[in-house]
Amino acid sequence: MREYDFVSIAVQRYRDGASLADDYRSVIRDRATRGWEFVQAISFADHAEPHIDLVFTRKVRK
Repeated sequence: MREYDFVSIAVQRYRDGASLADDYRSVIRDRATRGWEFVQAISFADHAEPHIDLVFTRKVRK
C-alpha cells in the first residue's frame, strides 16, 4: 500500500510574469531525504489564488 502527500506552493503574479513563492527544488530534496518520491507537479495557475501542488508518494511503513 502507498501513501500520498501534497505540498502547495503559491504562484506570485506580476505585471511581467509570475514566480513561485518557494523553491520547488528544495521542497523535493527535503521530502526525498524523508523517503518520499516525487510524482508530479499540478498547476492551478488559472485559479483566484494560483499555486502548484507537488505530489509525493512512499510505501506505507508497517
